[in-house]
Amino acid sequence: MKYYEVENGIMIYYLPCELDHYAAENIKKKSEAVFADDNVKYLIFDFEKTNFMDSSGIGLITGRFRRVHDKGGKVYVINVSDSIDKLLYMSGIYRIVNKCDTKDDIMRELVEGGYYE
Repeated sequence: MKYYEVENGIMIYYLPCELDHYAAENIKKKSEAVFADDNVKYLIFDFEKTNFMDSSGIGLITGRFRRVHDKGGKVYVINVSDSIDKLLYMSGIYRIVNKCDTKDDIMRELVEGGYYE
């Protein structure tokens, strides 16, 4: 399974069907080397395939947020189901993460905001 891709300072995490402790740790381990590179400034968490998430998913998002926030970056979530949306809302994640419908919406926001060319 492809967990992530990076292009021009933007990392997209393709989250699994179940985002539990095991999956969150696996994603962190597989992508840690990328975060050693200072080029990652924007993160997109794609929830298209995710139908279950526990607090480990929240921890994954907040941990990655801290890493890009210090660089002046932003974190986004896309393709969020109603159940995941409710969990993200109740956890307070939307205070630090931006929700968008598609990757194209994010790219438009970054270009219009002058963050990205």
